Amino acid sequence: MFYREAQKYWIWLSSVHGIGPQNFFKLLHEYGEPENVWGQLVLAKGILTPAVYQNLQEARTQAYIDDLFESMERSDIVAVTQMDDAYPDRLRSVTGAPPTLYVRGDHTVLNPDRAIGIVGSRRITADGVRFTRNVARQLSSDGVTVISGLAAGADREAHEGCLEGDMPTIAVLGSAVDRLYPAENVDLAERIAAEGGALVSEYRPGTPPAAHQFPARNRLISGMSDGVLMTEGTAKSGAMITMAFAKEQRRALFAVPGSVYSVAYEGNNKLLTEGALACIGPEQILSYFAWEGAPEAEQLTMNALAGLDETSQMIVNLLKFEEKSFSDLVSETKMNSSSLNSLLTILEMQGIIRQSPGRMFRALV
Repeated sequence: MFYREAQKYWIWLSSVHGIGPQNFFKLLHEYGEPENVWGQLVLAKGILTPAVYQNLQEARTQAYIDDLFESMERSDIVAVTQMDDAYPDRLRSVTGAPPTLYVRGDHTVLNPDRAIGIVGSRRITADGVRFTRNVARQLSSDGVTVISGLAAGADREAHEGCLEGDMPTIAVLGSAVDRLYPAENVDLAERIAAEGGALVSEYRPGTPPAAHQFPARNRLISGMSDGVLMTEGTAKSGAMITMAFAKEQRRALFAVPGSVYSVAYEGNNKLLTEGALACIGPEQILSYFAWEGAPEAEQLTMNALAGLDETSQMIVNLLKFEEKSFSDLVSETKMNSSSLNSLLTILEMQGIIRQSPGRMFRALV
C-alpha cells in the first residue's frame, strides 16, 4: 500500500501508545501537521503526561516507523486516516473518533449506503441465536451492511447472518486486526476478510486484547452505523455500553422485547422503557429508515390490525379518539399492570399505537 508522506506521519503519531484521539488532535492544533511533531517535541511536553511523552520520544526513530509499516505489510493491513476518503463518514463527527483505523479485508467497504450495528449477549439463548442470525440475514438481503464486534454469542450470529445474506460485514475489534480475539472466532474473522468484508481496529498492529479496549471499541460500532439493534442482553451486558454510545451519538436505537421475567431480556426491556424502538424483525428497521424493500407502513399496520385479539382491539378502540395515560388504561381495562404493559409494547411495536412522553398512548389507526 502506498502512503503519502503526510499520511505516514499521521499514522506514525496516532500509533504511539497513549496518544489517543484527544491528545492527537491537541497536538495537531498546536503543531499544524504531524510531521512538525517529529521535527521538535517542545510543545508536546506541555500537552502529554510524562509517560506518554516518553513513549513519543521513543517512537521518534526511523526504526519505529519501519517496524510499523513493515508489520502492516506483512499482515495485509491498510491504515485509513481521517484525511482519506475511505474513512467512515458516519464516524468522522463522533467525539473521540480515532485518527487512524487499521483494516484487514476490503478497506473500501467502510462507507456502506445502509449500516446497522447488531449487538447482544455473549451467552445468548437459543431464541437469541435464531433471531440474531435471521434478522442479520434478512437485513443483508435488503442491502444492509451489518456491523458488530466479533465477540462470541450475538456478535458471531450477526456476522454469520450478514454473510449468509451476501453482503459484506464489518467486525470492529478490541485488539489489533493481526491479534484476533476470541480464538473460537478466528475462522469467522478470516471469512469476513476473504468474502469482501473488513476487520477494523483503532489499535496498531501487534496490540493484544485488553479489558479496557472492548468498551472503547463499542463507540466505533455505533459510530459507523445508522442505528443499533440489541437482540438480547442483561442490564449489565457489554452491549448496553454500545447502546449508550448510540444514544449519545444520536443513532436510532432498536431492541427486541422479551419476557419481563427473563434476565436475558432485562437490558432490552430497560431500553424499551427509555424510548428505544421495539423490533421483532427487519421490517421495523427498514421502515424506520425508509430503505427500499421495506413494506409500506400502512400495509403493515392493516395486517397487524387484522390479527388482533379481543383485548387488543378493546385497547385500540379506547385510544382511537383520545390519548390516555397508562394509569387511565389500567383503570378502564381492569388489567394488571404487567399484562397491560406487555400488550402495549406489542401494539407499539406493530405500529398500531404510539407512546408519547409521560407514558401517554394514542392509536394511529
